[in-house]
Amino acid sequence: MNTLIKKIYGSIYLLYALICSVLLCSFSLASAPLSLSQYYQDHLTTRDGLPNNTIHAINQSSDGYLWFATWEGLARYNGHEFKNYTRSVDTGLRGAAQITLAPTERGLWIGGAKGSLSYYQDNVWHPQPKVSAYINHLLVDKSGFLWLATDGDGIYVRQGKKTIAHFNNKDGLPSNNVYQLAQDAEGRVWAGTAKGLAYIQDNTLYAIPELAGIKVQALLMTQQQQLLIGSAAGLYQAQQAQVHTHKAKLGNYSIRSLLEDHRGDLWIGTMAQGLLRLSGENIEQLSVKDGLLDSQIISLYQDTEDSIWLGTNVGLTRLREVPFKSFTERVGLANNYIRTVLAHSDGSIWAGSSTGLTRIEHGQLQVVEPIMSDGSPPSITSLVEAPNGEVWAGTQIHGLLRIDKHHHVHRYRHCAQLIEPEIRALAVGKEGQLWAGTASGLTHFKNGCLKRYIAPNELLSSAVLSLHSARNGSLWVGQHGGVSIIHPDHVTYLSFKSLLDAEYVFGIYAEPNNQYLWLTTDMGLVRYSHKDQTLRLVGKQHGLPVDKYFEVLSVDNTHLWLTSNIGMTRILLADAHQVADGQLALLKFEQFDESDGMGSGQTHGSTNPGMVQDKQGQIWVATTLGITYIDPKRLSQFKHTNLPVVIEEVKVAGERVPLEKDIIIPPGSVRIQFDFAGLGFVMPKRIHYRTKLEGFDKEWVARGAQNTAEYTNLAPGNYQFRVAAAYSYKDWNEQEVSLHFKVLPFIWQRPVFWIIVGIGTLVLFWLLMRLRLRFLLARTQELAKKVDEKTHELQQQAQEFGRQARIDSLTGLPNRRAFDEVLTHTFLRAKRNSAPLTLVVIDIDYFKHVNDTWSHAVGDQVLKIVADIIVKEIREVDIPARWGGEEFTVLLADTDISEALPICERVRLAVMNYDYSLIDEKFKLTISLGVAQGPLNQAGTAYLETSELLAQADQALYQAKHYGRNQVVVFNTKNAW
Repeated sequence: MNTLIKKIYGSIYLLYALICSVLLCSFSLASAPLSLSQYYQDHLTTRDGLPNNTIHAINQSSDGYLWFATWEGLARYNGHEFKNYTRSVDTGLRGAAQITLAPTERGLWIGGAKGSLSYYQDNVWHPQPKVSAYINHLLVDKSGFLWLATDGDGIYVRQGKKTIAHFNNKDGLPSNNVYQLAQDAEGRVWAGTAKGLAYIQDNTLYAIPELAGIKVQALLMTQQQQLLIGSAAGLYQAQQAQVHTHKAKLGNYSIRSLLEDHRGDLWIGTMAQGLLRLSGENIEQLSVKDGLLDSQIISLYQDTEDSIWLGTNVGLTRLREVPFKSFTERVGLANNYIRTVLAHSDGSIWAGSSTGLTRIEHGQLQVVEPIMSDGSPPSITSLVEAPNGEVWAGTQIHGLLRIDKHHHVHRYRHCAQLIEPEIRALAVGKEGQLWAGTASGLTHFKNGCLKRYIAPNELLSSAVLSLHSARNGSLWVGQHGGVSIIHPDHVTYLSFKSLLDAEYVFGIYAEPNNQYLWLTTDMGLVRYSHKDQTLRLVGKQHGLPVDKYFEVLSVDNTHLWLTSNIGMTRILLADAHQVADGQLALLKFEQFDESDGMGSGQTHGSTNPGMVQDKQGQIWVATTLGITYIDPKRLSQFKHTNLPVVIEEVKVAGERVPLEKDIIIPPGSVRIQFDFAGLGFVMPKRIHYRTKLEGFDKEWVARGAQNTAEYTNLAPGNYQFRVAAAYSYKDWNEQEVSLHFKVLPFIWQRPVFWIIVGIGTLVLFWLLMRLRLRFLLARTQELAKKVDEKTHELQQQAQEFGRQARIDSLTGLPNRRAFDEVLTHTFLRAKRNSAPLTLVVIDIDYFKHVNDTWSHAVGDQVLKIVADIIVKEIREVDIPARWGGEEFTVLLADTDISEALPICERVRLAVMNYDYSLIDEKFKLTISLGVAQGPLNQAGTAYLETSELLAQADQALYQAKHYGRNQVVVFNTKNAW
């Protein structure tokens, strides 16, 4: 019994230990920081509006603005543009160069050259008394005192505008050149100088002997209340008043700046080695070769959206996490131009590029780059996994490749040389057969080579753009004009003729429920319903940002992801169905591009597949600058809610007015303008706004990305202007900003004045208006009548002119001009659809004899009789025309010779047997008919021009005349003259 209990307890302990281990591992993975190489880099320089590229200090004020201190002034950034401040009486800045920034709960301290010092709060500058030297750093201590580190005059301490203490080398300061200050939990104020480190406690200065003579430029008090010291000799740490070399093995890097981020990781800016990050015991480095502007990092800052800002001598760099990550040549990809991508069942990702294949597994890249017999690497245009786990790859000019499990490459060619070598799409059928789509048709793999499966004319078009193997065993072939569906014993088609000019099917995706398929086309997204076999278009007119999409995929059966030439679009699947069903007019969408981490917003669309989902749910996309991937589950991490809004400027009649709590606007101010900004720096271009002027607007007014609102001719009264901001298609931020103002009235705008004037003028105004309205109404009715009469007359003339230009006035049949247009259109359609087309040319026999014997009037009567007989005897779908003189033509679409001959014979007999006794008892009339077929001749080759068809029909007519008239002759090459 005891043994059993021990076993049970042992099992429970092991299970508990296992669960704890799993949870610990999960926590470790979840808390692991993003690799430095995976941060997206933005760069800002003087070209973007900075006053100077050397950034001495970076900080963010409580209202959300980012501030940058430079050699040529102070820059305030709202995510869209910089507003620069320089030396002036208003700002209190006495020199151009600004060196240091220190935020408070409501404002910002600014210090710089010539000892200038100023405080900024609520859009108002408060100049301060200057000091005698250049200010390197500012510190507001826990008591609210302001400490000033100067270049050459030690340290000043101020209470308000009064200096209460001054420390220099006479007091034991290692050097009067003081670079940075920091305060610890015990109240000590530490000072980094040109010749060492010191601290001040209870107005007494203590030098640190361990760093004597060493230049200390950076001090940082961590969240754990540990002082870190960045020096010319490396990184140190202070415990109480004891200083030791930092435990991290950083080497003797000369350190310029330090930052601890919100996670507790340490960022280190060096003098010449770029940027370092210390996460636990892991050290990473980012340098110029990794994209940094400069190897010296002067300043570091993390904003409220967790972006890391780097100040250098060459400009600003921002590092931020983005939803997309990419692999490029720099990290081992065979080539940046990725044409196709495959998610393998073993969890790996295969990327086909213009110079070979790359296999990606657990972040490691392995290049599979076979050299073909011509000495060049293959350009991979399509990929698919075989049932046995091997990989099939289609190429641009080297045929079909098979990559076995040992990554050996085997090459296969087309069975026939006439087949286009480029393989744009691959698919594996339900029974394991391999299908390949080329520019010249559909092929399948059989007996060691690719063989044409079906004649190109049995498909909608010859070129294959995409393939999809359906669950029922059919193969869907995306082409020009729609989809050809290959069944075991027949072919069916989905034509796009009615779908707003949609032509090309680039991608096919079947929903898991197998009720719907989604097709990406050059005119948007097309939904096919298996239930009612209908096609519905969801396009730009429904809110999508572009027409052309290449691939479509649903990861969680909630959203559809689409690839295009401008990035990726995400929409709700339910919204797409509602638009397709006519229940929703406009879609909401999210657009992703390079600013979200994509290597390139231009994805690949001419080869397949260009987008796949791996076993972990990540989406991988082929782009023109590497392979990009995203975990959709992580998108919620990038929905920033901290988006403060500020009113930056108010203008009345074009003149700025001070931003005060209650603004008074004088009478007669025609135009009032408000400029505002949402202070979001991650995706500033996606911020959109809405405003509401209380007292004027009944509802919120959507402004889109416009950050200006203008009002004209506001009535006197009290108003409140409100503005809110949000990232596109996110919920509106609860934070908003408002401003009260009052528009004063003129004397005559006061209510009493209007009561007096109104009573006196009301009756007169009413009488004048009545008279004026009667006059205008009568005048309007008269003008409308004349316009209607003239319009009706012009319309009748236009209709008559149009009819005369296309109709033969004698017979009422279409004339030669109209027939030529119909012939050209019908000929092209028949040629495109490989349909038969028959042309008949009819000539009245001995018509000149009729004119000479019975007169031209009788000749005209005969022409009308023959025209009436032709119309009566041909089919309704056939098109007759008077060709000229005594010649007529008949166009029989979708009709071959065998069907056309009985119709021709019927017309001939009807003319011959017609009762012409009203003309003359002895009057007889016959016709001759020449027949030719197109657009295909008997050899199966399409005619190049309609003129050839007309010539052959005319030659057949000539033969009918030659062999005795009153007969039907069909043109063929044997009887051709």
